[in-house]
Amino acid sequence: MTDIRPMPSEIKGLASDSRDVKPGYLFAALSGTRLDGAAFLADAVRRGATVVLGTPSLRADAERLGVQFIADTNPRRKLAEIAAEFYGAQPDVVAAITGTSGKSSVTVFLRQIWDYEGRKAASLGTIGLITSGGKTEIDHTTPDAITLHRLLAGLKHDGVEHVALEASSHGLDQYRVDGIRIAAAGFTNIGRDHMDYHPDFAHYLAAKLRLFDLVEDGGVAAVNADAAYAEDFIRTARRRGLKLITVGAKGETLRLISHAARGEGQLLEIGYNDAIHSVMLPLAGGFQAANALLAAGIAIGIGDQAEQVFAALASLKGVPGRLEKVAYGRGDAPIFVDYAHKPDAL
Repeated sequence: MTDIRPMPSEIKGLASDSRDVKPGYLFAALSGTRLDGAAFLADAVRRGATVVLGTPSLRADAERLGVQFIADTNPRRKLAEIAAEFYGAQPDVVAAITGTSGKSSVTVFLRQIWDYEGRKAASLGTIGLITSGGKTEIDHTTPDAITLHRLLAGLKHDGVEHVALEASSHGLDQYRVDGIRIAAAGFTNIGRDHMDYHPDFAHYLAAKLRLFDLVEDGGVAAVNADAAYAEDFIRTARRRGLKLITVGAKGETLRLISHAARGEGQLLEIGYNDAIHSVMLPLAGGFQAANALLAAGIAIGIGDQAEQVFAALASLKGVPGRLEKVAYGRGDAPIFVDYAHKPDAL
């Protein structure tokens, strides 16, 4: 629950680290896994913070320091909402991808599909923020809410209207993607990961499922139907009344009829709209086919022409380190590098 007082219009900036505070800033006193922002309240005010966001328990401290206070029982979510309002602009189409593996590939493939169609697009996640103009490093798979909304506003200002971003379980659990107008969500797969953060698998799964509750009404939900727990995501999409796209051998929208190795790539036979489409995917590995299908499903779900999307798949380039061909050995044997570090990936 939030105080009913409106956010002050004179706020000059936002920070959740007191060291980033400048005069006129709002300081969000968030409790983290290692540090509690409440301990840095006085430091933030000394640096010029004029407004503090925090749980109701901090009201007396904020008023003693002479700053305006915004109380919220969920200050992380409130900060994301404030950041969305403060930066005020987002690309028209934002697709968010969650799952244990494959998020980077799907976001990069989506960007490449949109590039092929002549759209100005970006991907954002583990390997950075990538546009046609180059790459910018970022600190986390899903940046903090302030950074994320600032980046989205910057992309909109630069004319980028299509963005694919990774939604990690940490980012979803910590409300970093709240406030984003998510047009489409995708689910790749799920295994056991980040158990140092999540108390159990059920908590991890719930964090992933939360993405489908953040999609705008009438938006798209794309699911790899071959993945474990796919039915949980399908049920959530149906409960929300989202446009459901299922892909894979069990998929009903884009059905993978067959895939066969061809040189250093693979030939995919894809069933869509009562027709079979042959696509030469220039990437090795069944997981690449699954990720490409999910990206295609999202693009088609938001209204892109299927023929153009399938044509784009034939020109996809893989993500660095994901079964990446780096050289040839004796006898022209291809040499691949893969950074797999999770049980399912291995």
